[in-house]
This record gives sequence, structure tokens and C-alpha cells, in this order.
Amino acid sequence: MYRVTGDALRKTLFPLGGYTKPEVRELAKARGLYTAAKKDSQGICFVGKIGIREFLSQYVEQVPGKIIDKKSGHVIGHHDGAIFYTLGQRHGLNLGGGLPYYVVGKNMDKNEVYVTTDLNDGTLWRETVELTAVHWINNPPVDESRVMIRVRHRAPLVEATIHLTDGTATLDLANAERAVAAGQSVVIYSDNVCLGGGIVA
Repeated sequence: MYRVTGDALRKTLFPLGGYTKPEVRELAKARGLYTAAKKDSQGICFVGKIGIREFLSQYVEQVPGKIIDKKSGHVIGHHDGAIFYTLGQRHGLNLGGGLPYYVVGKNMDKNEVYVTTDLNDGTLWRETVELTAVHWINNPPVDESRVMIRVRHRAPLVEATIHLTDGTATLDLANAERAVAAGQSVVIYSDNVCLGGGIVA
């Protein structure tokens, strides 16, 4: 939604008006609708009931490769294609050995995925985030002002200072954030107002 223009929003009528999701659920419950307690959808709506990996496999070549422990440099497993993994990912690695492993990097040319059991590994954390393809719904914030950002769906808002240049933005985070991966969206707020956002470089 952060890529919608202010002009489009001014001409948009939302079917639920100003109701919040909990209020809508209460209305549905009062009317005996089964959707009142229906679980929220966590998937990608246009994909359907198949998994994201199965969906992507229709469009990208699936090439197995090595999973390498970053600390030791040893091959500790194999994957179905580096393209399917993202920074900070824990599930789907199928690695045993006690402590959980987290993806801390990829080499797409070599088709290798690098993992660690160390949650404090520096590659998992960012204090500065560069954004490209920046879009503002109406007006951009003032350069070097304090804003609030959301780095993933339902993540808590994080305080940052924004530095603006032509078409890009740099965010200096008040506290380092884990697993901010290239290609994901970051949405920027002033109080409760969504200003816009951009794509992590």
C-alpha cells in the first residue's frame, strides 16, 4: 500500500471505511458469520494454496548447491537453490546438530548459502539501511528528520533518522535490526501516518 499515490487515495472508497480488523471480526461474530474466527491469511494472495518455493520453481531454475558453515568453512548440508533462501532464515535448512542455523549470506555465482548458529553475527544486523525506488504518498519527510519505519509485515515500528538524496534514502536506525534483507520493502511513518517507503538495496 505504501506505493499508492496521494491522488489515488483521495479518490478511493474503502469497503470497510474506518473500521479496524478487530471491529470487523466483532461485527461478523454478531451476525453469525464463520469468517469471524477465520485465521488470517499469511501467504501471498496471488500465489494460491501452493508454497512460495513451489511457485518460484515454475519461473526459476532449481539448482542444488552447498550449505556452508560461515565459521568453519565446512560444507554441512545441501540446498535446492540459493535463490530460495533469505537473510536471517531459519526454517527449511534441514540441518541437524543442536543449535538452529540462520542464513547469513549467499553467493549466487557459486550457488552457495552461508549459515551460522551465532545470533550475534554482524551480518545478521544492520544499523544503516539504504533504500532505492523510494516512493512518497504525498510529500517526503524533512531531510535528517526522525521517522518510524517497519522492516517487515507486523514488525514493531523502529525509530530512524532519514537522509534523502535523489530517488534514494538512507536510514540510520536508533537500534540495530536483525535480518533486513536486500529486496524487501521498508515502510516509513510519521506518527501513525504512512509517508511512503522503498526497497532495501
